[in-house]
Parts: sequence; structure tokens; C-alpha cells
Amino acid sequence: MPLDAYVEAHRTDRVTATCWLVEIRFPVIQRLTDHVQPIVYGGDTFAPAPLKVDGVSADSSDVASSSGGLSIGAGDDYWPTLLAALAEDERHPEVVLYEAWFAVPPVSATPAAVRTVATFLLESAEVTTQEARLTLAPLSDGTLGRLPFREYGGALCTYRVAGGPQCGAAAAAAGCARTWTACGVFANQARFGGCRELPGEEVSITWRWWQGANLIEKTLTLRRRAV
Repeated sequence: MPLDAYVEAHRTDRVTATCWLVEIRFPVIQRLTDHVQPIVYGGDTFAPAPLKVDGVSADSSDVASSSGGLSIGAGDDYWPTLLAALAEDERHPEVVLYEAWFAVPPVSATPAAVRTVATFLLESAEVTTQEARLTLAPLSDGTLGRLPFREYGGALCTYRVAGGPQCGAAAAAAGCARTWTACGVFANQARFGGCRELPGEEVSITWRWWQGANLIEKTLTLRRRAV
């Protein structure tokens, strides 16, 4: 039975379980699942992690323009690896979401069927001590081809779309001048995407986390971009 037919045939089965499989294609690929046990698919193992997927279109015909969000909670060995990848590796890796289906309980480690829901590009990431929140953009979004990773710009807001998901201001913000003062007009300075004051030629950011009994420290240096 073709995969789409299998999914549709078993979508309402009470004995059918589903879960997400997430593949983040950093140089060292991260594979995670929201299931309680590791899931094996395509010869690869997806490790359990606290995951939440939202805003993703279920219409397979619309995957080219689909976008959404992915939240990953702090946890086991994947967490420090994920933090290091977000800071040091390619900033806009592909993120692939799969939906795994299991025919009968108890769920085995191997799904009965898997379908690819969508392939995205990582647009941005916000990290706290509790979770990493990833904003996913369409794979066809050419504006994500370059982000000055080890540079920073001036005092203008860097969000690509005024009033968009990162900005969050009203649609009228489309004519925003992208300055701190202009952001205040829209009562949106809490989400301003630029520098209120220009720092020096270099800015260093350091963060630390525990990996077992070892305290790990990473430092990232950003240099002002030449105008």
C-alpha cells in the first residue's frame, strides 16, 4: 500500500500511534523524536527529547511555502551538542519533519510507515536554560542564504520583514524606519531587532552549561561589519 494511502487508511485507528521525527542537518546531524523511546528510521536513530511542533501546514501540496516553529526542551546528550551547533555551525541548516506511524501498541522502535511532512530552513533560534525555540522558514526562502555569522551591523533593526513573525508589530509597521525611536512608535521596543547603542568593534558572548560533572564554556566573538 502506498504511504499516503496507508496514512489515510489508519489516521482514525484507535490503536495507531504517531510521533514526530526531527532531523536538523547541522554538519553533525541532530535527530530527535517526541516519543518516549528511541525510534529507528532509515538506519538512523532518533533520540527522545521534549519536542513541540506548531504552525506547520498539514497540506503536503503547500510544503514549499510552509513555515512553523519547533521547541526543543533541555535534556540529555543532545542539548550541549545542539547549543554548540547553533552557535558555531552553519546558521541556516535544513530541518526535516517526519511523521511516524505505528500499526499496533505497544509501539516498537521501528515505525510501520513514515512520511516527510516538510523540509524547512532554520530562520532563527532563541535559547534559554529551559528550551531552544527554532523559527522555521520555507526551504525556498533565498534571503536565508547568507547571515553575517561573526559580524554585527549598526543600530538599525535587522528583522527582514517589518511586522513579520520576528518583529510582531502591527501590519502598519511595514513603513518602519527600523530605528529604536521608530520601534517606540509601535510600542514594540521589547522586540527591537537592532542595537540600541553601538558597542565597540568586537563583542564577546560567553555561555556555560553542565555536561555531567563538567562545566562547559563557549565564547563567540562578533565583529562589526564594514559599511
